[in-house]
Amino acid sequence: MPTRPFTLGRSRPLSGDPGAAAARPFELPAHHLVTHGVVVGMTGSGKTGLVMVLVEEALRSGVPVLMIDVKGDLPNLLFTFPGVSPAEFEPWLDPSAAARDGRSTADVAAELAARWRAGLASSGLGPADVAALRACMAPRLLTPGTTAGEPIHVLSALEAPSSLWDEDEEAAREALSASLSLLLRLVGRDPDPARSREHVLLAHLAERRLRARRAAGLEALLADLAAPPIAAVGALAVDEFFAPKERQALARELNTLLASPTFATWRKGAPLDVAAWLAPQAGSGGGGGKTPAVIVSVAHLDDDERLLVLGLLFDQLLSWVRGLSGTSDLRALVVFDEVFGFLPPHPANPPTKRPLLALLKQARAFGVGVVLATQNPMDLDYKALSNAGAWFVGRLQTDADRERVVEGLSGADGGAGGVPAAALSATLKALPPRTFFVRDVHMQPPAFLAETRFSLSWLRGPVTRREVGRLVRSISPPPKAPVPTRDSLDPRRKYPDSTDDSLDPRRKYPDSTDDSLDPRRVYPNYKDDSLDPRRVYPESTDDSLDPRRASPDPTRAVHDPSSPARRAPVGPGGTVLLDPRHAPSAPPPARRSGAARADAGAPAPAAPPPAAPAPPPPPDGWRSLYAHAPAVAPEGFRYIPWVAASVIAHLRDTKLGVALNRSQLLAAPLLPDGKPDLSRIARLDPSLLSTAPAAGARFAELPAPLAKRATAQAAARALREHAYRTTEAAVAVHRELGLAQAEGEPLEAFAARCRAAAARLAAAEQQQVIGRFAPRIARLGERIAAAKARYDQAQAEVAALPGAVGAALLGLVAGRDTARRAGTQRDKATAKLERARQEWTEADAALRDLHAAQAAELSALEQLPLRAGEGIETKRLVPRKNDVEVAFVALAWAATLAGPA
Repeated sequence: MPTRPFTLGRSRPLSGDPGAAAARPFELPAHHLVTHGVVVGMTGSGKTGLVMVLVEEALRSGVPVLMIDVKGDLPNLLFTFPGVSPAEFEPWLDPSAAARDGRSTADVAAELAARWRAGLASSGLGPADVAALRACMAPRLLTPGTTAGEPIHVLSALEAPSSLWDEDEEAAREALSASLSLLLRLVGRDPDPARSREHVLLAHLAERRLRARRAAGLEALLADLAAPPIAAVGALAVDEFFAPKERQALARELNTLLASPTFATWRKGAPLDVAAWLAPQAGSGGGGGKTPAVIVSVAHLDDDERLLVLGLLFDQLLSWVRGLSGTSDLRALVVFDEVFGFLPPHPANPPTKRPLLALLKQARAFGVGVVLATQNPMDLDYKALSNAGAWFVGRLQTDADRERVVEGLSGADGGAGGVPAAALSATLKALPPRTFFVRDVHMQPPAFLAETRFSLSWLRGPVTRREVGRLVRSISPPPKAPVPTRDSLDPRRKYPDSTDDSLDPRRKYPDSTDDSLDPRRVYPNYKDDSLDPRRVYPESTDDSLDPRRASPDPTRAVHDPSSPARRAPVGPGGTVLLDPRHAPSAPPPARRSGAARADAGAPAPAAPPPAAPAPPPPPDGWRSLYAHAPAVAPEGFRYIPWVAASVIAHLRDTKLGVALNRSQLLAAPLLPDGKPDLSRIARLDPSLLSTAPAAGARFAELPAPLAKRATAQAAARALREHAYRTTEAAVAVHRELGLAQAEGEPLEAFAARCRAAAARLAAAEQQQVIGRFAPRIARLGERIAAAKARYDQAQAEVAALPGAVGAALLGLVAGRDTARRAGTQRDKATAKLERARQEWTEADAALRDLHAAQAAELSALEQLPLRAGEGIETKRLVPRKNDVEVAFVALAWAATLAGPA
């Protein structure tokens, strides 16, 4: 069944009335994108909006979409608010930005909701269309190398044998090569498949295993490095090709990587399986299928990691495409926004270029369309883009960009709708936002103007890593936690390889009964999902662990004590948030007497672990901090130990002169082995802690291993490592001007500063231009003056000599020889006069040309301040390991409601 056309907005002819009377609906048949599309346009042209509208229309038509997100804009697809109400917008607004404008987030949200409703109505859409889009798509937000979103097991080509070795050996080898390149890049080795000895050796070892249908994970490769199962590599013996000592060094580096907690994120998550990603999913309610909307975000990776990961992804995508049956309908759409650097002109050849070129040349036969978007068309390989049948060209400011696009449009199919090149260039320069010059080789006429419709998604801009996590939880809520049992709390179940049962609480507290480990027996009010802040604060949509974000209004936590929104979030062990504003206004219900329990048929719960009346001393070099106690009597609670670290991350870019400091107080509960529970790390407000405990409180024991210096140091290192992995900042920069956004500086102020700097630069360069042209202008002036003097002298000489009549009379009087000499002198003077006139004319013309050239350069420099905003880009700053320091480490004693000791 053919896919319905994509309704993208309104179109009008290139010539004629630009008003509404000439406009008509712009419907793009879906199969036109089988021959691929290109979207180009400067910042502010509406390029990302058009890309989002194409994605929305594909999903509404049931076409699966795979989106590659480099900048952080494409997750805006998940900002589809069915009600288009202020309450849906407000949780995603920046309170500090609203405060700088003197407004509340509620006011900003109301304005946004009204604007979006009006924009949708102008395009003939409404909240029902937004709700329908939300209901029909099955979104996934994949984030390789981090657990901010849904992680990807990018090394699955190594660790999972594939049938590709039997079906498409070349594709399997390319996927293996990309995985090994990424692996070597992570250990700082040469990742080049053709020149790196490490890559060649590992490829031989891994391929040998994969062809035998065995996994080639790091553990297996380390064993093969120690004792190679092959005798030679090429014409050399293994030991000659790669000496044993060098293999041992490589094995040590790979083993360090294998043991690194950071590397674990590259080895878990969804398998790198494009076919599974784009397979339709079962819907709910009516039983219809949902359309996959897969976003692969690499905005958090550095440039080299992006190239390697996306090269690996495109190799897998190409393998999937080649295994499909042929069709002329649009089967799937691949969208790559901000493709700059991934498909560069010759001779650059990054890992992404070869598979992208192959997709553009081959995917059309299998019904897979590719849409590429970029700001600067000069940075793309035009031989590859000549395969695109649909071009969407927004406003282009620079002459070079317009000339390149005009050349590409005119040369691809013999013309651009009959529009001359000069007229087309002028049209591209004057296009308003959200208006595009469209050239579709499948349409008649092939070229026209189109204004895109309003997007159903809220185009908020780039999302941060923290917001990615919130978005993932919003589209796939975490499963309900199972009720803890004594087996699940046994550390031997969590660490099956361990034979040490010293961590079993039943060994530490031999008096406790078998069922004392069940929190439901110790804490009758305990619920499975009590750790979910959304259950504790139903009115909040923010998942931040910062207590200030959990309830901005302190007065909201002191009313109805029976309301679940007012209870302290008690979890296993009775831990509460370290914020007195969320403490219960009444003590928890007292435990029933033994007789009452007997009547109810319930066994008596065991006493909690023993507690001391004084805080145990902290490890050497640590300090002690105490949470504000809950609003109950001191004997109604006790303190349990958390580890806290004050961490300072220095974010620097020396080239741009950017230096930011990010301070945070991180805390995590301590496990029985003295290690911090990294799955429950919280970011604390120092004002919620004090240096003295509450009188009368009791204290749980410190884990015994924490007395060892190495264990204490390891706990501090774990929090430092967490800060290193999760701290980042985004600043606006202008590389050409060497400027960076100052901390707290609004983007508008930074843009104004860039314009001012560009104006100063332009003024200085104008003076240089004037100084450079001045000597040549002066020389031409002197040349003109000399030519004029010679002309005046020659003219005087000609005037002094007799004319033709005078020469004839002179011949009658003085003789013919005298007349001949006079005629010769006159001819010479006339020739001299003509030469002087020619020199004067040429010098004057040269001077005019020189003035014109100077005026052109000065005019171009005058445009620099107006174009300063085009050079502004977002720079993602992450700290280096050496730039993360720990100011101090402390025991943060958390108040609990576990009852008296």
